[in-house]
Amino acid sequence: MTEPHDSSGEPTADAIKSVALAALLDVAQNGHAPAAARAAAARTMLEAIGAIGRLQDLARLDESKRNASEMSSEEIANEISRLSRKLPPPKMRKLKV
Repeated sequence: MTEPHDSSGEPTADAIKSVALAALLDVAQNGHAPAAARAAAARTMLEAIGAIGRLQDLARLDESKRNASEMSSEEIANEISRLSRKLPPPKMRKLKV
């Protein structure tokens, strides 16, 4: 079990996450809350676990972490290609001559 506060008396990151998740669950499950609030809470939770949104690829990587030695050369090439497409284009600097 983690401590709810660090040595300075501040809440720990785990304690904050726990409170935030409880609040989101309360809103999402509250039938009297506005539909927009319930939908926003549900979407936030789905994004946090990587089921939808910008963290989706990271969640997929966590689920399928395998050593390169366990992958075929085709799987490695596909992974390199997929990751390369996500990189921003290189920035070229002009040399001062």
